[in-house]
Amino acid sequence: MILMKSVFRNEGLLLLRNKFLAIPLLVNILCWGYVIISYEIKPIHYEERAAAFYQSFIWMLLLNLLIVGLFAVYMASKDRDSDFEQLVVTYEVKNVDWVIGKWLITQLYGLCITVITIIVQAIWFVSAAMTVGDWFKNIFYVFIQMEGAFFLLISFGFLFAILIKSMLAYLVIPAILVLSLMFPFDYVGQAYIWDNPKFHLLTPFDYMFIGSPYEGIWGIHHVFKRSLFHQGATVLLGIVVIILALILFRRNRKSYKEKKMIPIIATIIIIPTIVLSGMRFMQYDQALKQYIATGQQYAKSFDREGEYDEWMNSYYEVHKDDQPYDFSMEKTNLNVKFQADDQIKVDSTLTIKNKGNKAVNEVFLTLYHGLEIKECTSEKSVSCSRENDFITLHFDQMIQPGEEFDLDFHYDGKILQYRDDGYIEQAFIKNQRMYLPKEAGWYPLIGKRPLVIAREHNNLYPQFELRNARLVEDFPTDFTVNIMRENKKVPLALTIPEISEDVYQGTSQYGLSLVGGNFMEEKVGNIRVVAHPEVFNGAKEVIGRYQKAWSFMEDWLEVSMSPSVVYVMSDNYYYQIHDSVNHDFFVIRSASVDDWGIAYEMINEIYPEISEGYNEDFRIIVDAMEWIIMNQLHEQVSFVEWYKSTWWGAEEDLTLVNMLQTYEDKGHDQFKDVLKYLFNYWNGLENKQDFNMKDALNEYEGESKS
Repeated sequence: MILMKSVFRNEGLLLLRNKFLAIPLLVNILCWGYVIISYEIKPIHYEERAAAFYQSFIWMLLLNLLIVGLFAVYMASKDRDSDFEQLVVTYEVKNVDWVIGKWLITQLYGLCITVITIIVQAIWFVSAAMTVGDWFKNIFYVFIQMEGAFFLLISFGFLFAILIKSMLAYLVIPAILVLSLMFPFDYVGQAYIWDNPKFHLLTPFDYMFIGSPYEGIWGIHHVFKRSLFHQGATVLLGIVVIILALILFRRNRKSYKEKKMIPIIATIIIIPTIVLSGMRFMQYDQALKQYIATGQQYAKSFDREGEYDEWMNSYYEVHKDDQPYDFSMEKTNLNVKFQADDQIKVDSTLTIKNKGNKAVNEVFLTLYHGLEIKECTSEKSVSCSRENDFITLHFDQMIQPGEEFDLDFHYDGKILQYRDDGYIEQAFIKNQRMYLPKEAGWYPLIGKRPLVIAREHNNLYPQFELRNARLVEDFPTDFTVNIMRENKKVPLALTIPEISEDVYQGTSQYGLSLVGGNFMEEKVGNIRVVAHPEVFNGAKEVIGRYQKAWSFMEDWLEVSMSPSVVYVMSDNYYYQIHDSVNHDFFVIRSASVDDWGIAYEMINEIYPEISEGYNEDFRIIVDAMEWIIMNQLHEQVSFVEWYKSTWWGAEEDLTLVNMLQTYEDKGHDQFKDVLKYLFNYWNGLENKQDFNMKDALNEYEGESKS
């Protein structure tokens, strides 16, 4: 031990004298200074401080891993390269003392980089909108991610420097990083057929997430527990690797004690390494299996008619939830109790009405199949049967047109659903966070409703592609929700307003989506906004521009656009539901949206099937409609000038664009009228590919003159 201290002290002095080793430390400080200053000088923040930190953290960690790994190879091989090691073999120095002394000083260098990072993080996060507990959790998360990765890579650096007695040893470090991170660094939420997502566990830091570990109002809670297992196993594996290096280092110099003790210590360490690795593997394997089971339950196969690519592109439009149902859910009263272990218990009273023109004795409901029905009773004699998510109410007497009945419907169970190869928790009930989107089927929906839309996909690992369904209600529902829960510190919000503590009441045609986490709720005009406290000002600015566009669209096209509530979500959850039809409810990202993005969303929200009827003439109409919305938000150059600067190619004929420009020259109102007419003309065509702008304008002129 004394000799080890001597080696450690000597290497430490040499390290302090090497001015070049201060460069990585300085680079880290300068990079984090740039990240913080560039964030803080912005007048309006569209993302949280933690989000900005973790976006840069991943790239900084990769750079630091490369630097520290190469330094480890240098530390292990520098004495051999300088022939000093030939002299050392004549000393009475044990292998353990010699190697571990150098290994520890290299670990200390990695620790210096870690300390710089967590000091910067700790100081910056003091001004972030998070609790003291979350502050400590974020710091510890970064510490275990960095130290676990450094610990393992330094051990590998020593091992390969001992095995490969040449400059090729330095190439091993970038090779390890590329091999371990090549697949997961290409995350898009879908692993391809050759990319088993379970191999993504083989990384020096826990990278089983998409884009960033940070999830807005839910922070890093989703990744924290599993990262403890992953990095715990990584540290233990690092010990095993350095022990292996000791076994291989100058075998002729091993003492009897070293020969006896090193294998015993290695065996002892391998056991908890396997246990922790197995626990981490089982965590993800369970999520992946549940995701695959969900997709297999819903996935539809190609019927071999037509082209496979055409079927892929049109599948979700064909299977969207737009079939009307004769029954309506007039009232839904829910008494919800959140229990331990992701359990939910619900006692509900439903008022259902037959709005059709014929009597029936069967009514259909939809509820997530993971929830178990405990009671299904009514004043009318009724029995319930179930097939997956679909529930059939069988009545002895016919339900007449216009007739209402009440149903007492009680159920309980566990809700933990996954998306994107099991990386994302789609619906969950946890102590510090909750998310129950409507698409999770956590409360009874009227009719047979697809909660998930999936289709086979032979280029993806699970052999299917899966999305949340578009759930569109035919009629509004009066909701009353009473919530009972132990942890009242976590704020809750539903798509209906809270009238008293944990009691929510309102009418919505969209339905219910519940969130619980670190957010605040305020009104922007008549719209309730639910957002993380740090992005609220940015969210209000974006929603203000949306409001201006919504009002314009409502006056122009006489359609309902403005929602009653807006959720500001992180990217992972925004992308899960942004394609859904959200009447009365809207979701935006924690990011700035330009005028063009708003205009595109406005048009797509009214007619999401536009892509099916696209021809060249109609494309110009859509461009003109986007331009006119953008012009409403901020004054633009003329339509033809905007079109030329945006889309015009050298060979394109501008005849149709110039025809539209003549109407803009006559005045803004004239331009709005002709675009509205052309859009409705296209919408009325049976075959939308037959749209011809010249013919439509001729008809418009004829109607105008008459």
